[in-house]
Amino acid sequence: MKDFRIKLKKIYLPFLLVSIGTILFYNLFRWVFDIKLGMLPLKEDLLDIWIPFIIPVLPVLMWLRRRVRILKIKSSNGHFSLQFLMVLAIAVPIIISQQYLKKASFDLIALENANEITSYAGEKYFKINTFRVNKDASLHYTTTRTSGKRNDRLNFFLYQVSPFRYAENLWYGIKYNESTSNTATNSRKNAQYRRFLEYSERDFARSNFQNVSYFEKVGYSDDWDGYLEAIKEKNPNVDESQQIILVPKTEAFEERLGNTLPWVFGSFGIGLIVILFSILYPKIDESALRDFRKDKPLKDDDLRAILNFLNPAGSHGGSAVLILINLAVFVIMIYSGLSMVSPTAAELLEVGGVRKYEVMQGEYWRLFTSIFIHSGFVHLLMNMMGLVFGAILLENVLGKIKLILSFIGCGLLASLASIYWHENIVSVGASGAIFGLYGLILAFTVFKIYSTESRLVTWMLLVLYAGVSLLVGFMSAGIDNAAHLGGLISGFILGVLMIAFDKENLMKKAG
Repeated sequence: MKDFRIKLKKIYLPFLLVSIGTILFYNLFRWVFDIKLGMLPLKEDLLDIWIPFIIPVLPVLMWLRRRVRILKIKSSNGHFSLQFLMVLAIAVPIIISQQYLKKASFDLIALENANEITSYAGEKYFKINTFRVNKDASLHYTTTRTSGKRNDRLNFFLYQVSPFRYAENLWYGIKYNESTSNTATNSRKNAQYRRFLEYSERDFARSNFQNVSYFEKVGYSDDWDGYLEAIKEKNPNVDESQQIILVPKTEAFEERLGNTLPWVFGSFGIGLIVILFSILYPKIDESALRDFRKDKPLKDDDLRAILNFLNPAGSHGGSAVLILINLAVFVIMIYSGLSMVSPTAAELLEVGGVRKYEVMQGEYWRLFTSIFIHSGFVHLLMNMMGLVFGAILLENVLGKIKLILSFIGCGLLASLASIYWHENIVSVGASGAIFGLYGLILAFTVFKIYSTESRLVTWMLLVLYAGVSLLVGFMSAGIDNAAHLGGLISGFILGVLMIAFDKENLMKKAG
């Protein structure tokens, strides 16, 4: 009973306060600065999903990280797992609440005709009594996005817009989408794409534009980009900020909220129960409890270790610089409007991706910029994991400056290999440069720069990361193995040259 009271007082009640405070804070912040004031120039998927998932990490680390250490958990990652559960328990109700918040914050505005809508810039839902749509002036835009851990899904999207008659810059929008396996042959994917287009065209041709209960105005999102691209097909110089896209809804307006509010409270309650049971079983670590009461620093603090690793002035400064640059570029991309999950090839090309045609036209800078651009969060995460392991093994041998220069040099050669092999593919990502680092590790392993003990680790890493990644690349679509092989070979050659000129010094540093 004493242990239970300690757990309740030191862990569970603080978690309860932190979770309620975080949920209320983000919803109030979103309601004021986004819904009411329109001051957050971020896409809806960021505000609905990704930021709510990231937001709880900070309060959990600040106020609960040290508290969970008073539990005696035998598993090596047990404390981390408990903190991750706490983040999920807070994030899930925040994510669900966003759907309720967006829909419940707006009333249904009744309009006599479509051109009155310009007087209600801050509203979202409209019932238009009299309107006509010019179906003959319809425009469309098609695009594809990949998804899945290994880009194993290929998603087709078709955005169709038709102008409202007697209303300037007002469009009736319809979206079609379908998903297929990205591992299928090109002929099968092309056939699936053609069937998707044929179905979409037939469905649009027989659409009843008057079958509408109410309209929802499209917010800043990937769908907004798709509809806007359709409009720009015939109107390339259109004022984007003036365009209004309405999508028809056939259900009753009162049904828009569904069961989102009960799910907010239900998911929060489930999270509370899961955390309660998670802390009931472990015993109290009396030593850790005494240290916590005396406010002593944690002896094994993973967060402090990560922050020290990411310090550009620290012992892993070169690795930190490369990781922080990649993260900063990704944040800038997301802030500028690219999808956090699966930006299109056109979007990646616009922000600096590399393709043979543009390089042949003199845009050589793309060989460099493409190294730091990633096609989604999963792509970034996988590459940063590979970069961490590779850079740790190399930085002590090469030093900060040589590590960074090797990364960039191998990345440039990997980009060249990509455009040499691929005629019309947009390539992005640090993986070619990372494979260059593994090429260096391979050279240092083969020519015994590393000690015998270290070579066991390097061989395992080369097989598990470089070998498996190349194998998966040959078996999966959407992975640029030309860049991977180009980076690996260039790194190996660079390593051989370094060994030829400075072998003794390299062996000394490798220890």
